[in-house]
Amino acid sequence: VDRFFLLILIPFIAFYLLKDIDYLKKTFWSFVPKKWRQQTRSFLVNVEESLGNYIRGQLIVCALIGLISTIFFWVVKLDYPLLLGSIIGITNVIPYFGPFIGIVPAVIIASQISIKMVIFVALFVFFLQFLEGNVLSPYIVGKTLRMHPLLIMFSILIGGEIAGLIGLIIAVPIVAVIKTTLLQAIDQFRKRNTV
Repeated sequence: VDRFFLLILIPFIAFYLLKDIDYLKKTFWSFVPKKWRQQTRSFLVNVEESLGNYIRGQLIVCALIGLISTIFFWVVKLDYPLLLGSIIGITNVIPYFGPFIGIVPAVIIASQISIKMVIFVALFVFFLQFLEGNVLSPYIVGKTLRMHPLLIMFSILIGGEIAGLIGLIIAVPIVAVIKTTLLQAIDQFRKRNTV
């Protein structure tokens, strides 16, 4: 019930945030002391760039994984190739574990055809996992975030444990923000020590 209520509230919250964005910005800056405004602006620009790069990279990876999946399902003559490929592409928003979650409907449909088809689909998801983890994500997402894969996996596990599916999705962006915060703090500390 609480989650359903939250889902209903989200569009209204987004609407009022967009509607009153200028007022909210003025209010926010009025609370920031003048001597910290430059550092705060720099921090917000870094966070925006980091999150923007992550989201763009992740969307590209999801689209490619969805397209490859659709083509594969069409070639092996599995029913609903576009729908199944889209599900895999969407669930791929969850790094590393996404394809395993998204493949479930494809395995169910494949099981109605033959065991051989189930094996094909299972092998395909391992290929997808390899492709995403070793080729697509490191080049498209990993380079923009400059984060080690172990750190990403660790953050996903913690996010999933704390907040379930939503935690799996938002864990990496949160870690990216924390990383940006720490780098900014270290940079400011070094500047103060050199002055």
